[in-house]
Amino acid sequence: MSRRLLIIFGSGLLLLIIVVVILFAMQKRTTTPANTNSTVKLPNINTVILNTNQATANANTAGTNTASDPRTEVQQLARNFAGIYASLSSQGTYKNITDLYFAMTPDLKADQEAYVAQQQKQTTDTSTYHGITSVPRVITVQDFDETAGTASVKVTLQRVETSGTSSNSQTYNQDITLGFERIQGAWKVGRITWSPKQ
Repeated sequence: MSRRLLIIFGSGLLLLIIVVVILFAMQKRTTTPANTNSTVKLPNINTVILNTNQATANANTAGTNTASDPRTEVQQLARNFAGIYASLSSQGTYKNITDLYFAMTPDLKADQEAYVAQQQKQTTDTSTYHGITSVPRVITVQDFDETAGTASVKVTLQRVETSGTSSNSQTYNQDITLGFERIQGAWKVGRITWSPKQ
């Protein structure tokens, strides 16, 4: 009788464990929706998503639309353009310039295309890494005329220049001034002027 009692008790325990596992799995399935969309409010970091027609400002700040303010739009475009244009690498094949062709006026684009073509014809030693990382720190609108569709923005960059290894780097500030023109409703960079290192 005792062996029979152990089998019944063991079978009952096994059945109880199976039921608990099934209930646990069912509850987990009902409390975790499979495919839901959620909105996360992030702090405004003043980013701009650039495309060929317009700039769309970061809409993380409730109640404000910075894209409707042309002066703010130009500032944000300048911040992003300068940060990309001024960051380069000996292994980057001038992507810092070619990725920004869409944000340039036709004249500046032609000048930059000629520069890139000339540089790519020259043989350069890429065995030793050389790169510059640029972070926009201060953006100053020097001139803004919405009616004429022109603007000038100075961006102060903090630049870290590295040659060889990361321990061989130099940090400095440098200003880049961007001249903007509004072409068919979109702000485009038409002039780039570098100031000496600070």
